[in-house]
Amino acid sequence: MPTPSTRRHATRLIDQLPPLPEDMKGNQGRERARYGFVIRTLKVLATDGAVTGDRAEDWRRVSRQLTFLWQMARFGDFRMTVAGLCLISREAEALEPEPVGLPAGTGPNGGDLIFPWQATADDWVAVVSVVGGPAGLFVEASMAMPNLRGIARTVIIVDRGHRFHRGGLPHADVLIDSTARIERLDADVERARANEQWKKNRQEWHGA
Repeated sequence: MPTPSTRRHATRLIDQLPPLPEDMKGNQGRERARYGFVIRTLKVLATDGAVTGDRAEDWRRVSRQLTFLWQMARFGDFRMTVAGLCLISREAEALEPEPVGLPAGTGPNGGDLIFPWQATADDWVAVVSVVGGPAGLFVEASMAMPNLRGIARTVIIVDRGHRFHRGGLPHADVLIDSTARIERLDADVERARANEQWKKNRQEWHGA
C-alpha cells in the first residue's frame, strides 16, 4: 500500500510546480509534452495509483522529466523551483517499496514476465509486446521522451550481437507501452539455442 508521505509529495509537487514559461512552449512542443506528462503522472500518484504499475518507477520518470525541464529552462524562478521539486521527487521514489510479485505470470517462452526496468544486465529478455520482436542480452531500459501528446513509452535496448544468424544491427531499440511486460529467459538455454541455430545456418550456407 502506498505510504501517505508519497501521496503528500505528489500533492505538494502539483501545488508548487509553476506554469511553464512562455519561452519554453516552442521547441516543437517538447517541453509542453514533458510538463503535461509530469502533471498527469503526479495526479495519478496523488490518488494511490501508478501509471506503469510501479509507483517507484513513476517517480523516477517524474524526476527525469523535471530534470529535463530544469536543463531547458533559463535562470530564474522556474528553474530554481523545478530543481527543488526534482529533489522532492527523488525523495519520494526512495520511499516507495519495490512491487512484490508484480507482474505475475509466465511468458510464451516459459520465462518470467517482469517490468522492463526490473531486468538486470545479466538477464536475457524477449520483448513479448512485439510480435517477432528482437531478443538478446538485456542492456538498458529507460523512458523515451513524451511525444507531443505527452505520452511516454519505455525504450528497451537489447544486444543482438551474438544472434548474428538473425542479421541486423548489433543493437536494436524497441518502444513499448508503459504497461507492457518483457519476458526474462534462461541465458544458458538461449545461448545454446542461438549456437545451435548458427550451426544449422552454417551448414546451409556452406552445404556441409
